[in-house]
Amino acid sequence: MAGKAATAARKSRSARVSELSSIPTTIKNPERVAYRRTELVDVATKLFLERGFHGTSIRDIVRVCSFNVASLYMYVSSKEDILFLVAQDLMNDISLKLSETILDPESPVRSLEIGFASYCRIVNRHRRQVRLLYREVGFLPAELRSKVLATVSGVVTFFEKIVERGVEGGVFRDVPVRLAALDMMMVAHMLALHTREVMSFTDLDRYIKFQLDSIFAGLLAADAKQRHEAPARVRKK
Repeated sequence: MAGKAATAARKSRSARVSELSSIPTTIKNPERVAYRRTELVDVATKLFLERGFHGTSIRDIVRVCSFNVASLYMYVSSKEDILFLVAQDLMNDISLKLSETILDPESPVRSLEIGFASYCRIVNRHRRQVRLLYREVGFLPAELRSKVLATVSGVVTFFEKIVERGVEGGVFRDVPVRLAALDMMMVAHMLALHTREVMSFTDLDRYIKFQLDSIFAGLLAADAKQRHEAPARVRKK
């Protein structure tokens, strides 16, 4: 059963890698394209993390893959195409996991707590890949870079919808919704960009709690803030 589940998960991921990619190919069989590109993504991600984008050559990638240089160029046309597939695969995986987060339709406060904690845990699991994305995405051609950034924008939209609902319900202050959502994403990304420093004085759970306390301190409307803080005061007695 475990083997079947792993095979199904790989097929699902392969489909996402191929389906959402605009990289041209000379191969007509979509399943073959998906399989080969998934292999490329796995190998290239590992090498880019170890050596960096510029420190990794096409030949370095091919040496680890199950096909030769000539075959590789049937699936991509450049190393930048491979970097795009790597970035796209990461953001697709992050977006999928975030979309599986079950929020509280009755409470923007609880939804934000759940959503922010979920995203922090996702980032923490992928922190090396997130660092890679920040470091290397600037080397993509403008068109491919804009497509990657569009998927990143989807994460901001996830938080934006929560904040917007809270503002409309009077639970959150009337803040610039998109900016507040962008702040939340960037605070979560600190786990990837400054892992060593953050983890030198806290752990993941305490980091999430501290950041949520800070977010709510600036976001909650006055009445909601009193209700939110009341349980904490009771616990201290």
